[in-house]
Amino acid sequence: MTKNKWLLSVMAFSLLSLAACGGNDTASEPTPDDNSDSESNATEEVGKITPLDSLTLTTVGGSAGGFWSMLGEGIGSLIREEVPNLQYSYETGSGVGNVVNVTNGEVPLGIAFNFEVMAGLNGEEPFNEQIDEIYALATLYDNSPVQVVISKRFADQYGIESIADIKEKQAPLRAAVNQRGNLSETVNRIIFEAYGFTYEDIESWGGSVFYEPYRPGSDLIRNNRADLVGVPVFAPDSTFQELATSTDVLMLDLDENAQQVLEEKMGLQPGVIDAGTYSFQESEVVTSNAGAFLIADPNMSVEEAYTITRALVENIDKYQSLHKNIADITSEQMANVAPAKLHPGAELYFKEIGVLD
Repeated sequence: MTKNKWLLSVMAFSLLSLAACGGNDTASEPTPDDNSDSESNATEEVGKITPLDSLTLTTVGGSAGGFWSMLGEGIGSLIREEVPNLQYSYETGSGVGNVVNVTNGEVPLGIAFNFEVMAGLNGEEPFNEQIDEIYALATLYDNSPVQVVISKRFADQYGIESIADIKEKQAPLRAAVNQRGNLSETVNRIIFEAYGFTYEDIESWGGSVFYEPYRPGSDLIRNNRADLVGVPVFAPDSTFQELATSTDVLMLDLDENAQQVLEEKMGLQPGVIDAGTYSFQESEVVTSNAGAFLIADPNMSVEEAYTITRALVENIDKYQSLHKNIADITSEQMANVAPAKLHPGAELYFKEIGVLD
């Protein structure tokens, strides 16, 4: 009798172990038919998901008081419009750290630049390893243009009208490219390489490379210690506006090849800075646009993702009112999260409203 009980116990434990392993495999990727953890009767069919009325969420964004902080707190208020029983908190973070923490399942939501997502998918610095998939619920904005600002004094002295001229004339450029490991620095490096020169080339021509953020870099231009600074940032940017009050500057275009390289390597999309955006800018500037996503825990349920996405888009007018730089974003733009992967719950919502086929 004792022996039979022992055998039954072993068999029961084995069956439980197999069931647990099967459950983990199912939860590894958010698929539309994975509703094992849901208490609703939601299905993968468009128009059949019932939004949840209770959620507990944390969003990691940027530094306290910054633009991402405003977005993160605003997102919470919009979700609360649709989810009566919401427990929501916003935490400070950084784009790269947010990608790691969200994809590891440590927090449910985060804000990250598109070029940070691309770097994570490719396993490039500053990421230590490749991330197989990064899920997003929506694009939060896609209109932060790369701005390459150069001292007019330097441009006139060496006949620089384009970035290509820097290489052609081997001008002794002093470039402020942002801090090492910062992906804005990577953007600058890739731009130079797209035009056929490197930091080492600049130094061999008698120039210098300063690993300074763009605000201190702008001060270097003002003090005639640097000639060029580049950064993806909303336009008009107050730092460049202020620089132009004391120093004559120009803004350089990106050619088609540079735009293509930035799209392939960083996920940036072609864009323009309209003429007259700055007092010193008489004509349109061709460039590439950075953007940011609301990324999600890969194990977030379809119902949760659907509910959050629906809350954002149903209240898009309130979202647009959070800041002038997102005032024109559309639901179609929100649905385009390349190179991230649109979470199945978000995908179902965008299909439901006719944004996706």
